[in-house]
Amino acid sequence: MQTIINALVVLLEDGFMYSILAMGFYISYSILDFPDLSVEGTVLSGGVSFALLARAGVNPWLAMLVSFIIGCLLGSVTGILHVKLKIRPLLCGILVSTALISVNLVVSVLGMGGNIKGEDALTTIPVGRSVATILRDFPANLIPVNLGDVRIRNVIVLFFVAVLFKILLDVFLKTKSGLLLRATGSNEQYVKMLAQDPGRSKILGLALGNGFAAVTGALIVQTRANVNQGMGIGMIVIGLASLIIGISLFYSLRKFKLTTKVILGSVIYQGCLTLATQLGVPTAYNKFIMAVLFTAALVFSSSLKKAKGGKLS
Repeated sequence: MQTIINALVVLLEDGFMYSILAMGFYISYSILDFPDLSVEGTVLSGGVSFALLARAGVNPWLAMLVSFIIGCLLGSVTGILHVKLKIRPLLCGILVSTALISVNLVVSVLGMGGNIKGEDALTTIPVGRSVATILRDFPANLIPVNLGDVRIRNVIVLFFVAVLFKILLDVFLKTKSGLLLRATGSNEQYVKMLAQDPGRSKILGLALGNGFAAVTGALIVQTRANVNQGMGIGMIVIGLASLIIGISLFYSLRKFKLTTKVILGSVIYQGCLTLATQLGVPTAYNKFIMAVLFTAALVFSSSLKKAKGGKLS
């Protein structure tokens, strides 16, 4: 029983943490219909920037804000490549994520005082117990680490962060900029008729989507106590699958906001992975299971679209 409870705690932690990434995909993929592949790089950038700042003694909340800003800046690069240079969406994401492989590695090495000329390229930045994180710092230290034998602090803090970003996104989408962003995804010509620039909205949307991805990277670092150069691999599948599962499964629940559905989708997706682990499937098959779940989500979403005769949003 204790093993099942611990597994439930882990899936809730991961579900809330990756739901922020999925909300970022909601902006880029669902609203703008932009397949943004740059998030694999920005997740890592958010993790690297948080780790270096936290190790330097910067307040963890401020470090997360800086990670968000860095993610927004990198996302705007993707948007500028598409809007200003007319490069196709997929290629924009590939270009940015490829460039960030080197950028993140160089920043990691230089930030840790290493030398990029040798063969001692740094691939991991440790975040020890002495480093302040939102899971340890005020007000999280007011929450007990464990309730009996159950680890509850991480779940509560990550749930709070996920809800905070959900509320902020919901509020933003009701502003003038948010309405223009949604209008750009639905009917770009209509936005031009309003004498507004849809390109600016695209850049803003991609910036926010990657900012959310960078925050996820910062949270991953705090839960795993390190940042690894391979951390961003698979984030596209996790984010998109969580998004599609949430929107598809809870499509009929009209009273639920889409951001709420995304959070639920992320928890369900992580629950499927946890169930596979509990059934004894080796962790080496995790990426394969992720791909299968993503495929199933896509097929289900496509079938639901045909049944409803329209776009899921």
